[in-house]
Amino acid sequence: MSRAQRLTFLGIAAIIAVVAVIVLSGGGDETDKAADATATPTPSTSEATATPTPKPKPPLLRAGKEPTLSFGQGDTVRFRVRHGDAEEVHIHGYDIKEELAANETADVSFEASISGIFEIELEHSGTPLGRLKVEP
Repeated sequence: MSRAQRLTFLGIAAIIAVVAVIVLSGGGDETDKAADATATPTPSTSEATATPTPKPKPPLLRAGKEPTLSFGQGDTVRFRVRHGDAEEVHIHGYDIKEELAANETADVSFEASISGIFEIELEHSGTPLGRLKVEP
């Protein structure tokens, strides 16, 4: 295959790629987009509440990983904890303690009323689970 043929094929491939990007991104002129926007019916309030968007689960803290959970002061702090042994989860600074059954997931939730950075640990073993960062 000659150099000219290769360049021709590359040019054709580039044109196909550009056309594909335009088609997949919904390309078209503004008139088409405006017509599409007015033709789409908006759901009524009852339809919008019929299928609620599921809330994401709070982060899961485990021994061996130490993420930093960031919240603003006044926010509700939510996280989950799971461990193989019965333990007690302790949030330093807030002095919150939550019993944790072996191999069960505990949900922890409280208001972030104190700003700062606080350790979250398994109290009996002293194993760190993460840090809580609360900004004013």
